[in-house]
Amino acid sequence: MCSDNPKLPKEANKAKCVAVACFVFSVFSMIGFAGGTAGIVGALCGLLACVASSILMCCAPKSAKDGGCKFTAAGVLLLIAGIIQLIMGSIVIFQIATLVNAVSESSSDCKGYSTCTVDDGANLCSDNYCFKDPDAASPARRECATKHDYDSCKGIHDFGSAIMGAAVFIMGIAAGFLFIAGTLNTIGGAYCIKAKNAIARAGHGSESLEHAHGGGGLDSTQLSQPLDLYPRIQ
Repeated sequence: MCSDNPKLPKEANKAKCVAVACFVFSVFSMIGFAGGTAGIVGALCGLLACVASSILMCCAPKSAKDGGCKFTAAGVLLLIAGIIQLIMGSIVIFQIATLVNAVSESSSDCKGYSTCTVDDGANLCSDNYCFKDPDAASPARRECATKHDYDSCKGIHDFGSAIMGAAVFIMGIAAGFLFIAGTLNTIGGAYCIKAKNAIARAGHGSESLEHAHGGGGLDSTQLSQPLDLYPRIQ
């Protein structure tokens, strides 16, 4: 898969090696299926990159004479997958920031509770808890609340924070692999395009060499044989 083939330009051999790294990290990037809509799109692009890199891992041209069509196909697919993965990784990071902000805002809901003996209306609070709406447009009055209300608010917040924390953790891993795979796939696509151009140059060079020797389609073995300058006696 990543061995040097002397019949191919060095650019082609390098592209084959980079394709292996693209395949490995594209597989890891499929964790994006658990990272929301953007993560799913990035994971699908990881699947596309696996297909593209597999073209070079199992079916790469054996020599420059085979042409660079497979490098062109792999390069285009890798570039498409890599660029989209980088974009999706950025979107996942934005979604993580939104989730963290939502968690911090939800934690302020329970900050309206406080211990007290009487509320602002001079009512005796049996559970020694008061609640004052922190989001009220005008200064809110403290009103008596129960300990059950406070415990329910805290329990809901703690459960939501745990779920959000797990989601942020998974999405963070997905974003990391999307960025790594996207970068590698973009670089791999560029290497494949360079390999295609190098193979094209090598192909034109071999054709020119054959015409210069009057090959007319002769292969390298025939060109290396000495010419018979003397007619054979029948």
